[in-house]
Amino acid sequence: MAQQLECQTCGAAINIENQFIRSVTCQFCGASYLVTGEDGLNKRGDAAKLADYPSRLNVGQTGVIRGRKFSVLGRVRYAYDEGFWEEWQISWEDGQPPSWLEEDEGYWTLYKRERIRGALADYSDVRVGAKIKVNNYELFVTERRKAKMMGSEGQFSSVIPVTGEFGYVQGTANGQAASITYWPDEIEIELGDDLEHHEIKLDS
Repeated sequence: MAQQLECQTCGAAINIENQFIRSVTCQFCGASYLVTGEDGLNKRGDAAKLADYPSRLNVGQTGVIRGRKFSVLGRVRYAYDEGFWEEWQISWEDGQPPSWLEEDEGYWTLYKRERIRGALADYSDVRVGAKIKVNNYELFVTERRKAKMMGSEGQFSSVIPVTGEFGYVQGTANGQAASITYWPDEIEIELGDDLEHHEIKLDS
Protein backbone atom coordinates (compact mmCIF):
# COMPACT_ATOMS: atom_id res chain seq x y z
CA MET A 1 0.00 0.00 0.00
CA ALA A 2 1.37 3.42 -0.97
CA GLN A 3 2.44 5.91 1.68
CA GLN A 4 1.47 9.55 1.14
CA LEU A 5 4.07 11.57 3.05
CA GLU A 6 5.19 15.21 3.13
CA CYS A 7 8.65 16.73 3.03
CA GLN A 8 9.33 18.35 6.40
CA THR A 9 11.45 21.07 4.77
CA CYS A 10 9.48 22.31 1.77
CA GLY A 11 6.10 20.57 2.17
CA ALA A 12 6.26 18.75 -1.17
CA ALA A 13 4.44 15.43 -1.49
CA ILE A 14 6.57 12.29 -1.22
CA ASN A 15 4.65 9.26 -2.44
CA ILE A 16 6.25 5.94 -1.58
CA GLU A 17 4.71 3.10 -3.55
CA ASN A 18 7.37 0.40 -3.19
CA GLN A 19 7.46 -1.70 -0.01
CA PHE A 20 11.26 -2.05 -0.10
CA ILE A 21 12.06 1.69 0.13
CA ARG A 22 14.34 2.64 3.06
CA SER A 23 15.46 6.17 2.19
CA VAL A 24 14.28 9.06 0.01
CA THR A 25 15.57 12.40 -1.26
CA CYS A 26 13.05 15.17 -1.93
CA GLN A 27 13.17 16.07 -5.61
CA PHE A 28 12.44 19.73 -4.89
CA CYS A 29 14.69 20.73 -1.96
CA GLY A 30 17.12 17.82 -1.58
CA ALA A 31 16.16 16.93 1.99
CA SER A 32 17.15 13.32 2.74
CA TYR A 33 15.09 11.00 4.95
CA LEU A 34 14.95 7.53 6.37
CA VAL A 35 11.57 5.90 5.78
CA THR A 36 10.36 4.79 9.22
CA GLY A 37 7.45 2.53 8.38
CA GLU A 38 4.00 3.87 9.12
CA ASP A 39 5.43 6.69 11.25
CA GLY A 40 6.72 8.50 8.18
CA LEU A 41 10.07 10.21 7.64
CA ASN A 42 13.15 10.81 9.76
CA LYS A 43 15.34 13.59 8.35
CA ARG A 44 19.07 12.88 8.00
CA GLY A 45 20.32 16.00 6.22
CA ASP A 46 20.38 17.53 2.75
CA ALA A 47 21.74 15.85 -0.36
CA ALA A 48 23.71 17.84 -2.90
CA LYS A 49 21.74 18.96 -5.95
CA LEU A 50 22.68 16.89 -8.99
CA ALA A 51 23.80 18.61 -12.15
CA ASP A 52 22.41 16.98 -15.25
CA TYR A 53 24.69 14.90 -17.45
CA PRO A 54 23.61 13.14 -20.64
CA SER A 55 21.96 9.81 -19.87
CA ARG A 56 19.29 7.58 -21.33
CA LEU A 57 17.49 7.47 -17.98
CA ASN A 58 15.70 9.81 -15.61
CA VAL A 59 13.68 9.33 -12.45
CA GLY A 60 10.20 8.15 -13.42
CA GLN A 61 11.38 6.56 -16.68
CA THR A 62 9.86 3.18 -17.54
CA GLY A 63 11.01 0.43 -19.84
CA VAL A 64 11.93 -3.23 -20.25
CA ILE A 65 15.15 -5.12 -19.49
CA ARG A 66 15.36 -8.68 -20.79
CA GLY A 67 11.59 -9.02 -20.82
CA ARG A 68 11.00 -7.49 -17.36
CA LYS A 69 9.18 -4.18 -17.01
CA PHE A 70 10.83 -1.63 -14.73
CA SER A 71 10.56 1.95 -13.57
CA VAL A 72 13.32 4.25 -12.28
CA LEU A 73 12.93 5.15 -8.60
CA GLY A 74 16.10 7.11 -7.93
CA ARG A 75 19.57 8.17 -9.00
CA VAL A 76 22.84 8.44 -7.08
CA ARG A 77 26.14 9.89 -8.27
CA TYR A 78 29.46 8.87 -6.71
CA ALA A 79 32.91 10.38 -7.23
CA TYR A 80 36.35 8.79 -7.00
CA ASP A 81 39.85 10.00 -7.89
CA GLU A 82 39.50 9.44 -11.63
CA GLY A 83 35.92 10.56 -12.21
CA PHE A 84 32.38 9.58 -11.27
CA TRP A 85 29.68 7.04 -11.98
CA GLU A 86 25.92 6.89 -11.51
CA GLU A 87 23.61 4.21 -10.20
CA TRP A 88 19.90 4.10 -10.92
CA GLN A 89 17.54 2.36 -8.48
CA ILE A 90 14.90 0.52 -10.48
CA SER A 91 11.76 -1.30 -9.35
CA TRP A 92 10.23 -4.28 -11.14
CA GLU A 93 6.61 -4.60 -12.18
CA ASP A 94 6.67 -8.26 -11.06
CA GLY A 95 7.09 -7.17 -7.41
CA GLN A 96 10.63 -8.45 -6.87
CA PRO A 97 13.01 -6.31 -4.76
CA PRO A 98 14.52 -3.30 -6.56
CA SER A 99 17.83 -3.60 -8.41
CA TRP A 100 20.65 -1.19 -9.20
CA LEU A 101 21.51 -0.24 -12.76
CA GLU A 102 25.07 1.09 -12.86
CA GLU A 103 26.08 3.51 -15.60
CA ASP A 104 29.82 4.06 -15.99
CA GLU A 105 31.33 5.66 -19.11
CA GLY A 106 28.58 4.29 -21.34
CA TYR A 107 28.68 0.77 -19.92
CA TRP A 108 25.71 -0.69 -18.05
CA THR A 109 25.61 -3.36 -15.34
CA LEU A 110 22.46 -4.66 -13.63
CA TYR A 111 23.12 -5.51 -9.98
CA LYS A 112 21.03 -7.49 -7.53
CA ARG A 113 21.66 -7.29 -3.80
CA GLU A 114 22.63 -10.53 -2.07
CA ARG A 115 22.19 -11.43 1.58
CA ILE A 116 25.42 -11.74 3.58
CA ARG A 117 25.76 -15.29 4.89
CA GLY A 118 29.10 -15.19 6.66
CA ALA A 119 32.06 -13.10 7.75
CA LEU A 120 33.63 -10.79 5.15
CA ALA A 121 37.16 -9.48 4.87
CA ASP A 122 37.66 -5.99 6.25
CA TYR A 123 38.12 -3.32 3.58
CA SER A 124 41.65 -2.66 4.85
CA ASP A 125 42.60 -6.30 4.22
CA VAL A 126 41.39 -6.49 0.61
CA ARG A 127 44.00 -6.36 -2.16
CA VAL A 128 43.65 -6.02 -5.94
CA GLY A 129 44.55 -9.29 -7.65
CA ALA A 130 43.59 -11.40 -4.62
CA LYS A 131 40.59 -13.63 -4.01
CA ILE A 132 38.31 -13.13 -1.02
CA LYS A 133 35.65 -15.42 0.38
CA VAL A 134 32.08 -14.15 -0.11
CA ASN A 135 29.27 -16.41 1.05
CA ASN A 136 29.87 -19.74 -0.75
CA TYR A 137 32.09 -18.44 -3.56
CA GLU A 138 35.32 -16.53 -4.18
CA LEU A 139 35.49 -12.99 -5.53
CA PHE A 140 38.53 -12.06 -7.63
CA VAL A 141 39.30 -8.41 -6.84
CA THR A 142 39.97 -6.12 -9.83
CA GLU A 143 39.31 -2.75 -8.18
CA ARG A 144 39.53 -1.32 -4.65
CA ARG A 145 38.82 2.38 -4.12
CA LYS A 146 37.46 5.05 -1.87
CA ALA A 147 34.51 7.10 -3.11
CA LYS A 148 32.14 9.76 -1.87
CA MET A 149 28.57 10.82 -2.45
CA MET A 150 28.04 13.64 -4.95
CA GLY A 151 24.25 13.78 -4.78
CA SER A 152 21.00 11.86 -5.05
CA GLU A 153 17.36 12.14 -6.03
CA GLY A 154 14.39 9.83 -5.63
CA GLN A 155 13.79 6.69 -3.56
CA PHE A 156 16.07 3.84 -2.57
CA SER A 157 15.99 0.37 -1.06
CA SER A 158 19.34 1.11 0.65
CA VAL A 159 20.20 3.72 3.26
CA ILE A 160 22.11 6.04 0.96
CA PRO A 161 24.70 8.17 2.82
CA VAL A 162 24.19 11.92 2.57
CA THR A 163 27.87 12.78 2.98
CA GLY A 164 31.15 11.08 3.76
CA GLU A 165 33.58 8.64 2.22
CA PHE A 166 33.17 4.90 1.82
CA GLY A 167 35.17 1.99 0.45
CA TYR A 168 34.12 -0.28 -2.37
CA VAL A 169 35.50 -3.38 -4.01
CA GLN A 170 34.67 -4.71 -7.48
CA GLY A 171 35.61 -7.88 -9.27
CA THR A 172 34.21 -11.10 -10.67
CA ALA A 173 32.61 -14.14 -9.07
CA ASN A 174 31.07 -17.18 -10.76
CA GLY A 175 31.25 -15.45 -14.13
CA GLN A 176 29.37 -12.36 -12.92
CA ALA A 177 30.33 -8.84 -11.96
CA ALA A 178 30.58 -8.53 -8.18
CA SER A 179 30.59 -5.52 -5.89
CA ILE A 180 31.04 -5.00 -2.14
CA THR A 181 30.25 -1.60 -0.65
CA TYR A 182 31.59 -0.79 2.80
CA TRP A 183 29.15 1.85 4.04
CA PRO A 184 29.82 3.47 7.43
CA ASP A 185 27.02 1.44 9.08
CA GLU A 186 26.61 -1.67 6.91
CA ILE A 187 28.11 -3.75 4.12
CA GLU A 188 26.31 -4.57 0.87
CA ILE A 189 27.09 -7.36 -1.58
CA GLU A 190 25.77 -7.31 -5.13
CA LEU A 191 26.13 -9.61 -8.11
CA GLY A 192 25.55 -8.22 -11.58
CA ASP A 193 25.25 -8.88 -15.28
CA ASP A 194 26.67 -6.60 -17.97
CA LEU A 195 24.00 -5.29 -20.35
CA GLU A 196 24.26 -4.39 -23.99
CA HIS A 197 22.81 -1.03 -25.02
CA HIS A 198 19.91 -2.64 -26.90
CA GLU A 199 18.86 -4.73 -23.87
CA ILE A 200 17.56 -1.58 -22.13
CA LYS A 201 14.38 -0.72 -24.00
CA LEU A 202 12.80 2.57 -22.85
CA ASP A 203 9.18 3.65 -23.21
CA SER A 204 8.66 6.79 -25.20
